[in-house]
Amino acid sequence: MQLRFFAIPATDPAAAEAALNRVLAAGRVVSLERQFVADGAASFWALCVTLAPGPGELPAALKGGGGRRLDYREVLDEADFAVFARLRMLRKEVAEAEAVPPYAVFTNEQLAAMVTGHVADEAGLAAIDGVGPARVERYGARFVAALQEAWRAGEGGG
Repeated sequence: MQLRFFAIPATDPAAAEAALNRVLAAGRVVSLERQFVADGAASFWALCVTLAPGPGELPAALKGGGGRRLDYREVLDEADFAVFARLRMLRKEVAEAEAVPPYAVFTNEQLAAMVTGHVADEAGLAAIDGVGPARVERYGARFVAALQEAWRAGEGGG
């Protein structure tokens, strides 16, 4: 296991967020611990990211390239993108309720893998790179329910 530590300033997080996002995108996240350190204008989020050895491979179609942000509208068909968008909304609600960044719940790549992998249960969710038992336990039921609802409604490829 590899540990990476980050201090993300509350007032100007952009540079530190970019470094954190590069690490999260490149590795398989086992856990993420966070603590808010209140110190007036110097307040920051302290994060410890535990990575599994060896990054998990994404399907070629889901890999970003050349420093360009991946546009999932281009990668997913219209029906799958509708399910992806539904999952992103759910992720945003969960992240706001828990006061964490959305990628701490699931990354865009993991949401896309849920859709393209036609995940219908927690075992399918656990098979996605970077989704460990803690995330399955904490978020699995809500995301699986949203996916099952989408598949029943005939959305996406499921």
